[in-house]
Amino acid sequence: MHDSIQTESAQPSEEERIAANRTAIFSALRDEGVLRAAVTYTGSGDSGGPEGVRFEMPDGPQKLDEMPMAPQYVVSCQYVNSAWRNTTSLDDRPLDDALTDFAMDAVEQHFGGWENEDGASGEVVFDATASTVVIEHNSYFIDSEYSETRV
Repeated sequence: MHDSIQTESAQPSEEERIAANRTAIFSALRDEGVLRAAVTYTGSGDSGGPEGVRFEMPDGPQKLDEMPMAPQYVVSCQYVNSAWRNTTSLDDRPLDDALTDFAMDAVEQHFGGWENEDGASGEVVFDATASTVVIEHNSYFIDSEYSETRV
């Protein structure tokens, strides 16, 4: 189990943390024989979040019998001695939680505020064969077109 908190000097950079988490997710997916996993999300009116995780096996979509664990660097923020401090720990997380956390962090990074006003929805697709992550994002908005005609 990976539950030791890293000291501040040994904390991985954000890029290192993301790369390590991504590698561990793809390793866990391949170990389970998963071809693709997708995290769906939706929201509007200033709230939203993940809706679920879907796994695609060689014989089609199905649930995993037992959820495997994936080591993930997790950042937590605490208020200590009148200051906010980030600490990073390496924890074993259920694969569905690791996928969801990674997906929602990616959506927030690329489409910050997606859940506001008319909102958005989409899927974050993890292709275990190609080791790619693709955000399929739909932004919602109300459109209007003004015209004026004098007759």
